[in-house]
Amino acid sequence: MLDAVRAGLASAEEVLLAVSFTRCSGLQLLVEPLQEVAKRGRVRVLTSTYQQVTQPEALEALLEMEGVECRVQGGSTGFHSKFWWFRGKSGAECWAGSSNLTRGGLATNLEWNIRSLEEARIEQTRRQFDALWGRSDVQPLSRELIHRYRLHRRPERPAPTPLFLAADEPRRAPQPNPAQQEALKKLAELRERGERRAAVIAATGLGKTYLAAFDVAASGARRVLYVSHRLEHLTQAMRAFGLVLGKKHLGLVGGGQVAADADIVFATVQSLRGNATLLGRRWDYVIIDEFHHAEASGYQPLRKLIEHAFFLGMTATPERQDGHDVLEWCNWNIAYEIRLPEAIDRGWLLPFHYFGIADETVDFASIPWRNGKIPIEDLERELSIDARAELVLEQALLHGFDGPKRATVGFCASIRHAEFMAKAFNARNQNAVAVSGNQSVEERELIYRRLADVTDPLEWLFVADVLNEGVDIPAINSLLFLRPTDSAGLFLQQLGRGLRLFPETEVLTVLDFVGHHRSSWITLQALHDPKGTGTRVDVVEGFTLKPPRGCEVVLQRRTREILAKIRRLTTRQRCDEAYRLLRDELGRPPLPVDLWLREELPELKDFRGAYGSWLKCQEDQGDSPAWAKGLPEDHPVHQLLSAAETDWQAQRVGPYALLWGLAAQPDDPRAGYEEFFRRYPQWEGEHKPLDSSKAWLTLSKKVPAAVFNGERLASSITTTLGSELFEQVEGRLLYAVNKDHQERHGGVLRTPSDLARYGQYTRPEIVRHFGAQYDPARHNMGILWFEQRGVIITKLDTSGAKEGQRYLNRFITNRRFSWSSQPKMTRTNEMGRKVLEHEGRGLTLYLFVQGRSHEPALYMGEARFVAAEGNEPMAITLALDRPVPDDVQRELRVELPDEEEPI
Repeated sequence: MLDAVRAGLASAEEVLLAVSFTRCSGLQLLVEPLQEVAKRGRVRVLTSTYQQVTQPEALEALLEMEGVECRVQGGSTGFHSKFWWFRGKSGAECWAGSSNLTRGGLATNLEWNIRSLEEARIEQTRRQFDALWGRSDVQPLSRELIHRYRLHRRPERPAPTPLFLAADEPRRAPQPNPAQQEALKKLAELRERGERRAAVIAATGLGKTYLAAFDVAASGARRVLYVSHRLEHLTQAMRAFGLVLGKKHLGLVGGGQVAADADIVFATVQSLRGNATLLGRRWDYVIIDEFHHAEASGYQPLRKLIEHAFFLGMTATPERQDGHDVLEWCNWNIAYEIRLPEAIDRGWLLPFHYFGIADETVDFASIPWRNGKIPIEDLERELSIDARAELVLEQALLHGFDGPKRATVGFCASIRHAEFMAKAFNARNQNAVAVSGNQSVEERELIYRRLADVTDPLEWLFVADVLNEGVDIPAINSLLFLRPTDSAGLFLQQLGRGLRLFPETEVLTVLDFVGHHRSSWITLQALHDPKGTGTRVDVVEGFTLKPPRGCEVVLQRRTREILAKIRRLTTRQRCDEAYRLLRDELGRPPLPVDLWLREELPELKDFRGAYGSWLKCQEDQGDSPAWAKGLPEDHPVHQLLSAAETDWQAQRVGPYALLWGLAAQPDDPRAGYEEFFRRYPQWEGEHKPLDSSKAWLTLSKKVPAAVFNGERLASSITTTLGSELFEQVEGRLLYAVNKDHQERHGGVLRTPSDLARYGQYTRPEIVRHFGAQYDPARHNMGILWFEQRGVIITKLDTSGAKEGQRYLNRFITNRRFSWSSQPKMTRTNEMGRKVLEHEGRGLTLYLFVQGRSHEPALYMGEARFVAAEGNEPMAITLALDRPVPDDVQRELRVELPDEEEPI
């Protein structure tokens, strides 16, 4: 119903709404469209207090909407109307049925509504609405009415589950939730294989701490060390372990407490420094919480401790902006992985409504950037202004929240900014507190308790340097992003603060104040779920966003204009900015590998497209190395470095290892080749002796002959680059090497049941959903078999393919697909008979369809053989188990007739 209402509002000049229930979760999705209609015409909303479902906060938002007229039915008579009426220049329409002005009524429930375009009926319903509007039990909305309703409603509200449990409060022993059960099974399987190191990557809010406690119990470990960088993380972890394992063996080291002789020790990373007791003990099980911090120097003493212990690293976001790979700590063993979109999709976290609010109170363009970011003192000064505080409060009240009381957290740029916001809100009759690391753990916990208490007036927390990770406050039901976000990982960690399931809360409300600054795209990119089934949002031309299922992304018209203006920056401009940002961050001229895991920056291929080569980019930025000045473009150095920064799409790592070895040990490349596998043990699975690896053959095809002198690099290369040879080559090669490893070995193995219909998948991701790691040498065919499962991966537009590979693949109807088989497949050989006889043999076919090359494939569901024509190749008709929806047809650029014949 939401799409129908939005379409009606888009062109309406008069709107009539009559709904029994109005809640913020529904009203917030229509704030800007209702306001725009009110500017050009008239909007009347009639709602009720029937059964006390309508939120007082929703009524307050309606009262604040300029030009929107609202009346409330408050008598004893039941009010069940669900009526939506729109009139514009091109005519009128009305809808009647079951949809209230709530999230469920508009977006998630199964509702029945009927539309009428008949003018006589439309006028009749208008007269009936006017009669309701003038009834004696219908009153104009006012602050006094809202106040009376709130007082009458409050005693009926049940108290929610408390936020925290006191240390001595009795509680039934917790049981693993579904996500924890899956992870525990994977960890047990990993231990059975003899592995002693593991990582769990799980979205914030799924209970990683309890998972660790459950797994410690399952493993039988007696001496356990749990490490975190914040004391409050440890106090919450102790609670969890106490409930699962009992409290008598627990001890805390940090914050003035020293209990290093306990069986289960919770220690801050700072307390490890020089602590002979902790570092000298032999532990059975070591856990690092917020594992993405593990590359920091303070964690290095733990490396020796985990040599003889089972090691578990836990994080929601292992990606680091500095490019360091923390998964090396656990030998790249990802026991279990579930990211935020999948967790929401499976109902384990709350869905969110994200609102991009245009913020033009700050001129970000006028603030100078230093060292890759806006200096904090400049940023807090520009953000700490009354006009912006007024905008934030106005929009927060308009969009409301879903829950028993408001529990809002605003993420600020600094402690001073947080203190300013709290003071500004208190001056506007709101109850707000600033929270930062300057307060003690006890002070912060008291504030968090107050926020969750429905009887406490505290509603707003403005935070700096806390709540980014580790602390769980399930009562939070709305978030404010009040500073530019320069990290997708940090944004998702902060978003996760409000996604825990909580009584009486159906959805998290997120307000992001979008200004004209270079990182404005980061949050939207972080919200995009290519495998999701949520409603697509056309952000700007060329960028469509798909949030997780049940989530909404709503951008103000002005926000879209700001984003479009930023988007219009050319690739060259974006690469210029990215290069300067990296240079400022690193304090040196960056190399291609520095782009790795920086999702907010252009890719290496963008730089090569804009400049031709990285060396040319450095020249344009005034960073040309001394040896590059005056060097002819056909010089072997140029040829070598250009080849090293190209993705060879090699099926094995051998050619990369060989070129790496040539640069590492120019006089003994065979030794250098072996050194690569010692330096990067994650590639050991592809390690073959050099003579049998075909590495030389592949390298000769990818790198110009002028680069080599026999089995050595040309002397002109080693002479020109000198001591910089290895740095320059490795700094280019590792970009492609890291990418290939992530693609071929870095994924968690899954099952077909984890596939989301119409989700987007790369070939490696498809392979991993059938229980195998991707191997480009084996998994590059049109149909892949995994025991009883056949996976067809096909492409509609093959015009760019080689001669002989331009197959005719097409949809016949919205339920039938014609697939052009492999040339060697016949009706009589085993390849063909497996497809033609799949049902009789108990085999299942899965169909994935690409629109064009270099696009992900969409999972269309299971398919069934219907008919075949021709031979070598065959044109095989497959029946789909569901018709292809209209929006998926648009995504694939096809328009399909409905299937008329029974399948």
